[in-house]
Amino acid sequence: MEKTFTEKIQICKKNKIAGLYPTTKFQVVILFSISTIVLNSIKLTDFKLALLLIPWFLLVPFMFAITGEFKKCMKAMKAISFIAIFIMVVQTFIVSGGKTLWVWHFIAIREKGLQTGLSLCFLILNIAGIFVWLFQSTSTKEITRCLEDTKMSFKVAYIFASTLEMIKVFSSKSKIILDAQRARGVETEGNLFIRAKAFIPTLVPLILGGIIGSEERVLTLEARGFSMKGNKTHLFNLKKSGYERIILTISIIITILILAGRIYLWIMN
Repeated sequence: MEKTFTEKIQICKKNKIAGLYPTTKFQVVILFSISTIVLNSIKLTDFKLALLLIPWFLLVPFMFAITGEFKKCMKAMKAISFIAIFIMVVQTFIVSGGKTLWVWHFIAIREKGLQTGLSLCFLILNIAGIFVWLFQSTSTKEITRCLEDTKMSFKVAYIFASTLEMIKVFSSKSKIILDAQRARGVETEGNLFIRAKAFIPTLVPLILGGIIGSEERVLTLEARGFSMKGNKTHLFNLKKSGYERIILTISIIITILILAGRIYLWIMN
């Protein structure tokens, strides 16, 4: 039997972790971020390094794997990893203070620089990584519906959803414009200067296309009664996977244990 339109637009995820209710996922993200900040305050070895952030980061790819979105999430993590490693290298070799750990000609690694670089690197990887998990395992439609279920104004929910969608739209349009420039013989690959020179002309059609597209979206929304007062009808219904309470309980217990451990170390010191 052929499915109706309403049945076709529903999201049915076989993976129960990926199908968690967006509110539960966001609570997990907040608890993970709090735990990351607490672990960052625990310094180990004589150099006072936040080494616990390294094994804690292993939970991020583990979350990618159990959600069934490992490849997609790791692809999104590439740019974040590059930025985090770049920050660590810059902080390690530039920040001065403390003992000098290693010297080679004019390049030196000092204790304060190593502490700052390692801490910032894994703070970025952990917190950004868990947000990647949230947005890669949750569609914009799910987030919007969840925001409306929390009694948030549908206008605010739409602004949030459209902002997320515009990132994808601008990304795809910029690739189309660059392909068009290559077809015209414009050099778009090479060193940083050539890439910047090719990217600047793409901004004008990209911005103009966004302005023109906004008018079309306004007409579409008005045709659907977006500004009309009264209760809204939803064709898309968001269901819970049934694992929300278990995942949230585990996350709370882990966070409490980390906080308790940090308080214990603070009292002992």
